[in-house]
Amino acid sequence: MNSNEMIDRYVNEVGENLPRKMRADIEMELRSLLLDALEERAEAEPSAKETAAFLQEFGSPETIAAQYRPAESLIGPKLFPTYKVVVTITVSIIGVLHLLFLGLALWSSNGADWLDKVLNLIASFGRSAVLNAGIVTLIFAIIERTMGDSLRLPEKNEIVWDPFSLPPVKDPDRIKRGELIAGIFFGLLFLVWMNFFPEWLGVVSIDEEGSGFWVLVTAEFMALIPWFSASLLLDVVLKTAVLIQGRWNRITRVIEIGTTIFGLYVAYLIFSLEEISTVPFITTMVKIGLAVALVIGSIELVGKVVRLLLGRPFTPRTFIKSKLA
Repeated sequence: MNSNEMIDRYVNEVGENLPRKMRADIEMELRSLLLDALEERAEAEPSAKETAAFLQEFGSPETIAAQYRPAESLIGPKLFPTYKVVVTITVSIIGVLHLLFLGLALWSSNGADWLDKVLNLIASFGRSAVLNAGIVTLIFAIIERTMGDSLRLPEKNEIVWDPFSLPPVKDPDRIKRGELIAGIFFGLLFLVWMNFFPEWLGVVSIDEEGSGFWVLVTAEFMALIPWFSASLLLDVVLKTAVLIQGRWNRITRVIEIGTTIFGLYVAYLIFSLEEISTVPFITTMVKIGLAVALVIGSIELVGKVVRLLLGRPFTPRTFIKSKLA
């Protein structure tokens, strides 16, 4: 890594900790400031070690970003890293405990009333996660309001932070908040729809005798709703934990592979049904879509495993390009 690349990584990392609307201007200003300061400090082209020493004196990306962020916030920059860790641990423990309780309940009842148990699990997890996350937020907000100015926490970033460990500008482990939030929202929406309003899986028909509801899915498909719900719930819990944590890591990548395998298995179960819809044409179209999704999902699964084992990105696009080269 040369000096210019280290500066680019540093500026990009500062920008990732800033609101999007103010990111571009601050990155441009910060890059110009750093280059001018380095030019005044070093007579010749600075080496990577000299640039790293300069950046360590300048401050960690989180510290610099905190200086640019607006001061009005529920939880200040001093407490926010600790707050994210506590919320992540809290929600993760709640999710694991609920899944364990569900497994024990299904095992003890031999699968009886499984639908009620799944619905109760989803509702209980949502209430517990929101309630406990709210309690943690309230506690940290009170600490911020009462001790925010006088609070002195160990400057871990200044001691541990190493400029050579800055992630690349195109970092595969950096999260895309918009995609995660959209995935969580639509995942919860489908969970509520499939489990609380399954009778809505159809269309409204109006004839001379009046209006009625025509169910489009078969009883065999309805029997797989618990499997589909479990797959969605696991995906929502994982996305929520990664969103709160702010970054993918090796553990969450392993869990992602597990949820992907389970999701592909559920998709295969649906694909294997003789009839998915009461309308044959819809069954054919859904099966075609599921076949494409299974192929693409399998390739992406291989890519995730390769990236986890070798640390190199792998996508269907790069796979196709490598075959055509």
